[in-house]
Amino acid sequence: MFCKVMSGALRGLECYAVSVEVDVSAGLPCMELVGFLSSEVREAKERVRVAMQNCDVPIPTKRVTINLSPANVRKAGSSFDLPIAIGILADIRKIEAIWLEKVLFLGELGLDGSVKGVKGVLPIVLDAKKRGIKACVIPKENEKEGRLVQGIRILGVEHFTEVIQLLKMSKILEMPDAFRDNKQIFTGKNQVEPDFSDVAGQIVAKRAALIAAAGFHHFLMLGVPGAGKTMIAKRIPGILPKLSAEECLEVSKVYSISGLLTEGKLMDNPPFVNPHHSITMQALTGGGNVPMPGALSLAHKGVLFLDEMTEFKRATLDSMRQPLEEKRIQIARNSGTYKYPADFMLVGAMNLCPCGYFPDLGKCHCTAYERKRYINRVSGPLLDRIDICVSVEALSIGELAVRDRKNSPTSAEMAQLVKCAREVQKERYKREDIQYNSHLMNQMIKKYCALDKQTEQLLEDVFKKRKLSARAYYRILKLARTIADLDLSGQIKEEHVIEALNYTTALEELQ
Repeated sequence: MFCKVMSGALRGLECYAVSVEVDVSAGLPCMELVGFLSSEVREAKERVRVAMQNCDVPIPTKRVTINLSPANVRKAGSSFDLPIAIGILADIRKIEAIWLEKVLFLGELGLDGSVKGVKGVLPIVLDAKKRGIKACVIPKENEKEGRLVQGIRILGVEHFTEVIQLLKMSKILEMPDAFRDNKQIFTGKNQVEPDFSDVAGQIVAKRAALIAAAGFHHFLMLGVPGAGKTMIAKRIPGILPKLSAEECLEVSKVYSISGLLTEGKLMDNPPFVNPHHSITMQALTGGGNVPMPGALSLAHKGVLFLDEMTEFKRATLDSMRQPLEEKRIQIARNSGTYKYPADFMLVGAMNLCPCGYFPDLGKCHCTAYERKRYINRVSGPLLDRIDICVSVEALSIGELAVRDRKNSPTSAEMAQLVKCAREVQKERYKREDIQYNSHLMNQMIKKYCALDKQTEQLLEDVFKKRKLSARAYYRILKLARTIADLDLSGQIKEEHVIEALNYTTALEELQ
């Protein structure tokens, strides 16, 4: 006798169908699992055997062969327990197999028959819908996550016996689908977000943060401890627009694969990821025998904040160089190549010397060699990929006074400016494969960043005087384009280029 049960698995962000093929035949009693399996999948036979026995449906004393097809792709995880158990029951005619080709099963089995939650339910259910699957039986723990997908029946179960009853009555495709409240599928902002009006002084840094958010530019802050670098960085997500419907699904799939979509709601706000400086290269970029998303992918369409950048290992920082260019992570393993998105806005903060107080020579006693060695922990090629760099100076008592903050822009006001600039970019690039000014390819610069003769001559003079690189030249034009968009100006003017040049001076001094 032969039976096939439908399931699914992940390979990076891509999903593929897995057919759990079961054959129970005469022979020496045993259970064999084949199909290029990881150790956790091989352990499924013991979980399934004991779970079925404790649910009063023991496996017959025959030879049980289970193949997870396609056999040339490595399978990992514990989500195949439930489809394997269902396949065995159908093969020995304990349940009807009439519905199995139209239903997808996912879930880990406990030894008592309980169905436990698994990772990656959202992308697998989305793929099942595309393949014409009519219903998905998933753990109750993942039910809310599965119900984020419209147009497919989702049944959450807590115990193996529930599934048996549904299949015995052939009720899988007849069960009424639960009511879905579309207003409740987004995360929303339930907590009070920190506001830019709380940041005393630092007018230049706040202006730079506004420009960075408007054009999705990478942003670096230099300065002494306690000047407000971290405060500014943590307020940037509050001025970014909400994610589009397509971006919501893309970001939510990454979080689902990582097991972080716990509330069963889509990620509609740009994520903010703030890893500690002790993070490993694998945790930052993604890794493992079956590579999982790292911090770069978790920050997709949001902000990756690296506080105290000079405390990170240089090799760890340099691992970002390629993702910053390609907007994705590609990890090669013997089992295949795994791809994850990594289109994030890098925000960094760092001091200029080991003690942190340079250029205040009254407090800083570091030598020139110590300062140079400290700065060199961040490589030149990485710094060259940062668009905006500003110095955040220590605050005076006047700037700290509450009375002087009344004219400070709020996050709501800055968010409105960013929204308007983003709408301008969306309209401009509607026929291009980019979204933001920071994504402009070099061949697009001439078309979208045209300058008049006077402004072009100014930039040419600065280029020769400062001996700028080609990358720096294009960086200035992209920044000027964003500044012009904030002013709702179709033409890049001389003042826009001058302001853009001011945001690259500190970066050139570092290099």
